[in-house]
Amino acid sequence: MTSPAGRIRYGQVWVSRDEVMGPMNYLVVSSDAYNAAFGDRRVIAVEVDARAVYEGTYREPIVDAGTAMLDRIVWVARAALQERVAELHPDRHAAVAAQIRELIGN
Repeated sequence: MTSPAGRIRYGQVWVSRDEVMGPMNYLVVSSDAYNAAFGDRRVIAVEVDARAVYEGTYREPIVDAGTAMLDRIVWVARAALQERVAELHPDRHAAVAAQIRELIGN
């Protein structure tokens, strides 16, 4: 969909192919302001299980990507993100942001 040179934004799912266990999808959960400020180095993301779709507490199904595991928050080097492969539906942005804030105690 997009190359790493493209703008990384909240709600996008990117694939990192150079993981130990094979490619890994990540849902970007850092704000667009954070991504603009630090996007040349890193983004805050959650792991996406591409093998299955789950629902439940801290799980967010994403069409064509799998399930975002909202309790698996990581920093990802921007250089590792190779291709945008999906997006979180805009109607789910606020709910996912609220769950992330709840997890980190904000």
